Parts: sequence; structure tokens; C-alpha cells
Amino acid sequence: MKTLLLLFTLLSASSSFAETRYCDDIKRIDQLPHLNSDQFGRFMADKKKADRILVSKDRRELYLLQDDVVLKTYKVAFGLQPNGHKQFEGDSKTPEGLYYIDSKNPQSAYYLSLHVSYPNKADAEYARSQGKSPGGNIMVHGFPNPNRPEFLQFVTGFHPYNWTAGCVAVTNEEIREIYSTVDVGTAIEICKSSTQPQPPSSSQTKKP
Repeated sequence: MKTLLLLFTLLSASSSFAETRYCDDIKRIDQLPHLNSDQFGRFMADKKKADRILVSKDRRELYLLQDDVVLKTYKVAFGLQPNGHKQFEGDSKTPEGLYYIDSKNPQSAYYLSLHVSYPNKADAEYARSQGKSPGGNIMVHGFPNPNRPEFLQFVTGFHPYNWTAGCVAVTNEEIREIYSTVDVGTAIEICKSSTQPQPPSSSQTKKP
């Protein structure tokens, strides 16, 4: 029964969120009401929940929303290859499109994490058609935990650096806020970058 209820919640959240896609015109987010710090503090104290996450690659920002009100905005870091949609395991790209948070991990190797539902069916089918794995384990998370020193090697800095393997990263203080206000089933929309990878120049492709 609990499994059916969770499935219904996830489907409802995904279908309702799909009706509004801020990535089609990211400037619309600027026209929404924004809470100030005191208002957001009361929102947190009342233990209310966000109903969607919006991430802009161009702006390098994550927006927490509830009923089309911007609760708070955070600066973020992406994968080492921030431009373009994640397609394959190991490409260090962050997915683009509509997904949802399908689990939360308080014991993550990176301080708290919200797992994103990548790959979806289309992602998996495309990767298979290319004879590759789509990869996975994409999260919104904080910094590597001190008790997992093997992960610290990946962090060469934060703002303005992209240092993750494809995830969306914020500071530990920020992920505590996001983690506490986001439930499993919350939709997440990740907007593609308007800057696409450039092909190598002719001088780079010339044979010696």
C-alpha cells in the first residue's frame, strides 16, 4: 500500500510540474514573488515544503519554489563538462530536462544528497542504442564528507568552478536547507546551457 501511495505521489508531482516549464523562458522566474530572509526563516520554522526545484545552467542557480513563489535562490556547481545533456556514464555532464527527486540519503558520501531520477526511459534507451551505459547516481548535494577523504580529491574549489561528476552541488549549509524542505517526489527541472560545446578548430584537427 505504501509503495502504491509513493508511486501515485511521484506521478502526480511529475505530471503537474510538466505543465509549467520555466526553462522555456527562464526570465519568467524573475517575475515571481520572492521571499526575503525573514519570510524564508518562517517558512523553515513552520516545516513547510517546496514543491519544485528549478536549476539554470546559464545562471548557475538553483531555485526552490512553492506554489510559484521563489523561496530561496542558491549558487551551484555542475559537472566538469557543464554544457550539454548527460548521455553516458563518465561524461561528467549534468542532466537537462524534467526529473524528480526519487530518494534522500542522509549518509551520502557527499554531505546530504537528493537523488535525481536520471536516467529516465528515453535516456536509457538512447545510451543502449549507442552501446553504452547512461550512468546514474545524479544528485543535489553538498561537499564531500570529511570521513570520506577519497572524495576530497574531486574538489578543487567551488564558485565559480564546476567540480562534480555530473551532480548539482551547493554548500553544506545550503544543502541542509534544501534537504529539509524537499520531499521524495518533488519535481526538478534542469535548464540546458545556451553555450554548446564547440568543435575543434581546423588547426587542432590537422594531421602532422
